[in-house]
Amino acid sequence: MPMNDPNVGFGLGAIMAPAGIIAMMMRQPKGPLRLLIDAGATNPHDARRLNSVGIAREGLVERALMHGVVVKEMDGRCWVDRPRMRRRRLRGAVLAGVATLAVVVALWILSH
Repeated sequence: MPMNDPNVGFGLGAIMAPAGIIAMMMRQPKGPLRLLIDAGATNPHDARRLNSVGIAREGLVERALMHGVVVKEMDGRCWVDRPRMRRRRLRGAVLAGVATLAVVVALWILSH
């Protein structure tokens, strides 16, 4: 089975590429939101200080604080608003899907 045969298809590459991507994703360090969630900081009562969960700088959660996904209490402890986080992720996914669809439709129109 020669590799340049057009009838061969992608074969092993179709399996190895996704497996490599999954392996790289699993080796990534946990992000600040995941660290807070794993520490149980998902409500005001269980809020934690950032340095106690391994977040060295507040700048790492600055965008999440700005959007209300991470809430900072008056005493400096923080917690993750999981419903808000889910809504923001869903909205981002929908916007990315709509943008991708628009690009595909535009390319299809231009090619025909």
